[in-house]
Parts: sequence; structure tokens; C-alpha cells
Amino acid sequence: MRFQAGDYLVDVVVDIDRFELPVTNFLPGITADTIEFARTLLEPDHIDATRNRLMLAIQSFVLHAGGRTILLDSCVGEDKERRLIPEFHRRARTGFLDGLARIGVPAELVDVVFCTHLHIDHVGWNTRLHDGRWVPTFPNARYLTGRREFEYWQQQDQEPSGDAVQLPGFEDSVLPLFEAGLLDLVDDGYELAEGLTLLPLPGHTPGQLGVRADGSAPAVFCGDAIHTPVQVLNPDLSTNGSVDMLEASRVRRALLENAVEHDLLIVPAHFRGARCMRVERTRRGFVPHFPQEH
Repeated sequence: MRFQAGDYLVDVVVDIDRFELPVTNFLPGITADTIEFARTLLEPDHIDATRNRLMLAIQSFVLHAGGRTILLDSCVGEDKERRLIPEFHRRARTGFLDGLARIGVPAELVDVVFCTHLHIDHVGWNTRLHDGRWVPTFPNARYLTGRREFEYWQQQDQEPSGDAVQLPGFEDSVLPLFEAGLLDLVDDGYELAEGLTLLPLPGHTPGQLGVRADGSAPAVFCGDAIHTPVQVLNPDLSTNGSVDMLEASRVRRALLENAVEHDLLIVPAHFRGARCMRVERTRRGFVPHFPQEH
């Protein structure tokens, strides 16, 4: 599917369309009232309340910006050792690169790969296995991520008690690029292209950065600041994998307030269906509205 963000067209390339997680484990503290409210608004694309399941997509957004092709987040990848998440472990023949080619973007035409943060489902296609080595999947691209984010995972990688779920992605999908001199560390305020500015969205990870797209259709690509529209109904619900759940909640609420005030299109990393939303404030709180798919 395709939509407009800022002054640019955006294509969605899906790696996994339906990745299921248990609602009550993934969103600690969720109440039966919120689940029931979510059932009325969000089934069947985002939640199956009867089965206690959230449905997420894992996908990349391709921006065609000023003659450059920018890929936001690079999903899960193939051939990666991910024993703690069986759905991600040693995947093969997924068709992700074919999906890019179908929209006219073979791997060699990607100019920039920007990772909002360095979790395994956002960095996997950065590299591919070739002759026993991890090499860049996008051979002509510069890879970008937040400086604070990289330094956090660099420190985690040196600690015996580092994050066992996420560190394999840092080691096989980020460090090879850094060591090859292909990874640029950037800060909030950096411009990916004219009208595409990075903004800080910490909490889920310490250095997560989103992308603000200014122009005729202003939008924010918010990474994992919002995983599921259930968190729009209750912004206090941070995921169990967030480094700082209180900070994540504060950032999420501010993002939703900004979306209402400025009529922003919000593009989270993992929404299914329309893949994006607008936000309305009601007497009960925030409510998502999904554009029709096209």
C-alpha cells in the first residue's frame, strides 16, 4: 500500500503481516475494561480479545524523498539466530526483497536505511549472510541510527547480564556495518532529507528516534513509541520490553496530544490494516481513526 507523509510518497513493505503476542503479558496492567473497549474498536485487525492476542505487523516504510530512497527500519531478516523468538529464527525465502523490487526499489537502489531503534525486528535486513559473513543487504546505502541508542547497546553488549533477546541483532545486523564504516550515528534534529527531521522518542529504548515529515500532509513515524492502538485508548500502557515504562508512557501521551493539536498522521512501526492513524480526543480519552487502505 501507499500513502503520503509530508510532501513525500511512502510505500509499505511487509516482512511479517501477523505476529501475535498475548495481550496481558505484553501490556502489563491492562484492565478488562480496556480490553473490552478495544474489542469494539480494534477487532479484527489489531486484537482478538477472546484469544487474548494482539496482532502486530513487522514492516518497513520506504520514502521517496527528493530523489533519494529512504528505508525506515529493516524488520527481521533471514538466516538470523533468534532462538528466543522462534518465529524469527533462521527464516528463509521470506520474499521481503522481492517485495521491495515490486515497488521499483531493488536493494541496490536504497540510499539510506534509518533504524528508529536497535531491536531485532528493526535491524534484521541490514545485513545478509554471504559466504559465512554478514554483509550489507543494501550495498549502496548509508545506515543511520541514533548515537544514544547505539551507545546503549554497545554498553549492553559488554555486560554479562546484557539483553539476551535483543543483543543478537546488534551483533549480526549492526556491528558489522559499524566496523565496515557504513553506519552513521546521528542525533535528534538531524534531517534525513528536506522536511524529514529526527525527533527523540525515548522510553521503549533509551535512544529511540522518530521521523517528523513536514509539508502538505504532516506525519510522524514513531517507531515503537506506540506498538498497538490499544495504547492509544490507554497511553499509560507501556510494553513489557520497554527500558523505562514511565518515560515511554509520557512520550506516548505527548505524541498523541501533538497529533490531536496539529492533525498529524501517526505511523507506528507495527500497525496492521491501514498501517497509520489519526487521533481524536473524546470524553473518554484518545481514539484512533484509520484511513481507508489504498
